[in-house]
Amino acid sequence: MRLPPAAALACLLVCAAPALAELYTWIDEEGRTHVSDDPEAVPEGQRAGSGEGDVSGLWRDGLTGPPLREAPGSSSSEADRTVRLLRGAVDDLRRGETARATAALRSVLSLEPGRPEAHWYLALLERQRGRFGSAEAHLRAFLAGAGDDLEPWRASAERRLAELADEAALAETPDGEALRMVRTRSPHFEILFDAALGEVRPDYLRTVTGYLEEAHDRLEARLGVTPSEPTRVLFYGKGAYTRAHRHRFSFRTVGFFDGRIHVASAAHPGGEMRSLLHHEYTHALFRERVGSDRPMWLNEGLAELAERASRGQPPLSRGERFHLRERISRRAWIPLERLGPGFGGLGNRDARTAYLQSTAAALWIEARTDRAARARILTLLGEGSDADAVLRAVVGVDVAGLERALQKEILAEFPAVAPAAPAD
Repeated sequence: MRLPPAAALACLLVCAAPALAELYTWIDEEGRTHVSDDPEAVPEGQRAGSGEGDVSGLWRDGLTGPPLREAPGSSSSEADRTVRLLRGAVDDLRRGETARATAALRSVLSLEPGRPEAHWYLALLERQRGRFGSAEAHLRAFLAGAGDDLEPWRASAERRLAELADEAALAETPDGEALRMVRTRSPHFEILFDAALGEVRPDYLRTVTGYLEEAHDRLEARLGVTPSEPTRVLFYGKGAYTRAHRHRFSFRTVGFFDGRIHVASAAHPGGEMRSLLHHEYTHALFRERVGSDRPMWLNEGLAELAERASRGQPPLSRGERFHLRERISRRAWIPLERLGPGFGGLGNRDARTAYLQSTAAALWIEARTDRAARARILTLLGEGSDADAVLRAVVGVDVAGLERALQKEILAEFPAVAPAAPAD
């Protein structure tokens, strides 16, 4: 589908995830969805700040890490402070508050540079961001600082280092090497994957097929609809992806959607791949059922909810809801009507708010509908009804009414915020 410039958008992916998940997505004028980990690649005015994300699936085995070696006391000693910071950081990670967790982990290292637990969790976070060199440095620091009490975790760290070496090798595929794609099918997808990925990891196909079928089943349960034909997905090693598509773009990307989902894949895909596929499959499903990407706030909100659910993350963190409360207080809420055609023209702060509002609005709808009603929403939109008419028919309010109810709900959650002030 060809979209007008106003429909171009930038969105965060991993978390779903404000200062850490450095992945950005937008739709260009040709109707292609792009994903990039380079903020400078995003077209002017289309860049959204990252959102908070969960790390529970980073290494496919959940948010696991070495136990803390000392129990916190009630003193203000440096040892007690370090353990309190570590425990707080892990709690933040479980809630998806990665920005705060990262700050706490870095504070730990400023107090105790060799603290292995802090290096462990920072390695997970750096791996999520695609910063393999930094992740490797933290894992090596963990190995250097881990004593006998952490011996069981050393083997895991060594395995993770080997995985990082695989990622680096695939990222440097020589230009002269031909891309070999293997074609296969699953119950609901047509899959083409770089043969090099299967050579590095024999169970690669089983892993990504599991993520795709999981996305299909979860979206069917959530929205009550499925594609009329298998969705085509192409997985590339990172070097092969760059070689195959660098002529198409003047910037670095890690994925895009043009009727097919194209993904630059890690050699050892984990939670970040699961999240990306849930997000992009939602967009593909929405476009097929509706016939367009509009209203963009609903499209993006549903994709964000699917992504966050795939990570076991709450739909919105308390910090994100408080951000929306502050925007209401300052009369800086962006009308959903403005976001219907797309998020084009928004600055960084407004773009982040637009995604949070979209997620909150989609969540409000989900809380008041079952899967049959959600399927009806998509069906009516696909038949050409506008969003106001569709919402009145299904949930009894138009878009403006939804906004009023949502704002009232958020205001009630944070009653102590200062009275409203004029917008900037």
